[in-house]
Amino acid sequence: MRKLKEWYVNFLEKEKKSIIEKIINFFLFLLSLVYGAVIACRNFLYNKGIFQTYKCPKKLISIGNLSWGGSGKTTLSFFLYEKFISNYKVAVLRRGYGSDEGKMFEEKNMQVFSSPNRVKLAKGLSDKFDLFILDDGFQYRKLYRDINILVMAARELKTKTRLLPLGFFREPFKALRRADILIINHRNELKPIDRLINKLQSDFKHLSIYTAEYKFKRIIDTKNKEIDLGLIKERKVAAVTGIGYPQGFFNKLEQIGIKIDKKITYPDHYDLTIDEFNSLQENLIKDGIRDALITGKDKYHLPNVDIKINFYILEIEMEIIEEQRFLNDLKSRLQ
Repeated sequence: MRKLKEWYVNFLEKEKKSIIEKIINFFLFLLSLVYGAVIACRNFLYNKGIFQTYKCPKKLISIGNLSWGGSGKTTLSFFLYEKFISNYKVAVLRRGYGSDEGKMFEEKNMQVFSSPNRVKLAKGLSDKFDLFILDDGFQYRKLYRDINILVMAARELKTKTRLLPLGFFREPFKALRRADILIINHRNELKPIDRLINKLQSDFKHLSIYTAEYKFKRIIDTKNKEIDLGLIKERKVAAVTGIGYPQGFFNKLEQIGIKIDKKITYPDHYDLTIDEFNSLQENLIKDGIRDALITGKDKYHLPNVDIKINFYILEIEMEIIEEQRFLNDLKSRLQ
């Protein structure tokens, strides 16, 4: 399954394709047309009120994206939870996919509840909480949201909007019409950023647009002990990750001055088998590498076996540019 996922991702990103690959691409194009038609029909039925939307008696902020992972929506959920917990009884509602993210919420002592039926969750929890954060909720239109936030990574704004399975997008770009707020993540990868914002503001005049970047927090080992960044910079290291946008992880390591000697990627949410993990360690040791950097999500996908090399976790935080204006915007919409 891992090899199939890797082949699929590489196939989508490949620019020059063989004749056979072009034939496969054509069939994916036909499937994307069918998928797009289904999405358009579904949204039409919701827009016309034929498909019902449940309005929770308590306030609800939805955070989502247009693409297939890697935009930063879960990190934004962490950010908003921490900002609102002092004034509200906050709970996070999740679909449940991606157990790593659920564990990250729990480790931060956040109130998180997971179920494919998030309407049922909201109904059952309304007496206990007064603000819900709907994680990965942009496409979940069964719940009415007081604020609809869309997060887009820089790469989404630099690539063609091709729908699944031909591309990485779950909805076409025009879906921004449903959003109240757009957050452009990895802003440093987009230059000039002002020109892009002006274009988006011209096309979607109702949108409030903000930009964000990941800020380095610290590096810790698997026992939560902080590691001096200077020591890591002096060592030969590998970057190992299975997230939606691995290049963002690599870019952040390089921004803080870490030279990556080897980059290894796995599909998003991928659980390494014991054999794969042992092989990974052995190959790194053969290359003279005994230190590997991973993300906070990756640590949940390492098997519980003997560790022969050092695994260090890069901890980051989302930084919203003009944060106070953004928070004031949210507070005014929640009134």
